[in-house]
Amino acid sequence: MSKSQLKTTLTISGCLLITLCMGSLHAFSTLIEQIELQTGVGRMMSSLVYSAGLMSVTLAVFFGHIFYRRFDASALMLMATILPLFGVLLTSSETWLGWLVGYGLFFGFASGLGYGFSLHACTIVTSEKKRGLVLGAVTAAYALGAVVFSLIYPYLLTELGLKVAYGIGTGLIGFIVGVGALMLLFSKIETRPCQSSQQQNPKPIQLSFVKLWFGYCLGVFAGLMAIGHAVPIIKTMGGDAQLASTGIVLMSLGSGAAGLIAGYIADQFGCQKPLAVLTLASTISLVLLAVFGGVQTALILMICIATFYGAFIAIYPTLVVNLFGKEHSAWAYGKVFTAWGFAGLSAPLLAGWLYEQNDSYNIALLIAALFALISTMVIFRLPSQDSIKLKPSKI
Repeated sequence: MSKSQLKTTLTISGCLLITLCMGSLHAFSTLIEQIELQTGVGRMMSSLVYSAGLMSVTLAVFFGHIFYRRFDASALMLMATILPLFGVLLTSSETWLGWLVGYGLFFGFASGLGYGFSLHACTIVTSEKKRGLVLGAVTAAYALGAVVFSLIYPYLLTELGLKVAYGIGTGLIGFIVGVGALMLLFSKIETRPCQSSQQQNPKPIQLSFVKLWFGYCLGVFAGLMAIGHAVPIIKTMGGDAQLASTGIVLMSLGSGAAGLIAGYIADQFGCQKPLAVLTLASTISLVLLAVFGGVQTALILMICIATFYGAFIAIYPTLVVNLFGKEHSAWAYGKVFTAWGFAGLSAPLLAGWLYEQNDSYNIALLIAALFALISTMVIFRLPSQDSIKLKPSKI
């Protein structure tokens, strides 16, 4: 194996380990009831902990290009290792504020830093022919982390209680992320841009950037709503708690597996057509779910929606890299990723409010279907790699 191949292998392997652990942030649903019992707060206040986590992930990816420019890979991943461990000290206070800061802010920021940097590092070491597959694998590992820790935490909670269980889980995360950081150190990857690249960033035509943002926001809206309300949606369609829990696992597995397959498809056929097909398929699934319902139909369609979502978010980073190039992709994706953060906060809230008003998810599902259809039309009108215009601007 040549030095170049070793560098690529160590970098990708380390990034996959890191994103697997950082995806565990999204196993929050397995902790939420125990957090409520421990802190004495209600569902809305406990949900704010996860909302803070989503905001922190978004901020970490948004400002990521600044961190990547100032720190090397091992230093950044050391930060991602330490922040969740500091967070445990705060969650051990067994207060709502401790969970908000320790889990929502510290762990959330570490999760976004690990995910965003892994996309950035893998973009640097991967050839254009395999870019979709590798970035899809990174996104799939992030989704798989939620599945793995959704299985680990319930066992630990039953045997050890919340305080010890979360401490052990975070310790395991810290250890694995530390191994990933060592792999990046040994790979000797240089992720900081040269001096000339540090002085300029691309600024796309405003209309092009708006299209990218809305295409992403409306495209992920349905998936985030379905994942955030998976249990109550399945229950309202006639399912029980066990079926709903099984549905969450299958949805997460579908989302993760779709990332790998979608990345490969993007390498073969480009990004825009697969993205448009995914949003159109999501539109059809949402309409069928709202119109027909039924527990078996609901379970199958929810898995489909989550699978389409997983494929969509796996392809979009590749689209951004193809449009802006390796040197500017971290800057550009940080801006586009705010659409995910906005949808992650608004989609579950809108679905919950509409359910309270109508005692049904049908209207929320139809609105999500409309958004997905609009996303399809926006994606078809996105600029090509050759047509997008960039101009320099001071950072």
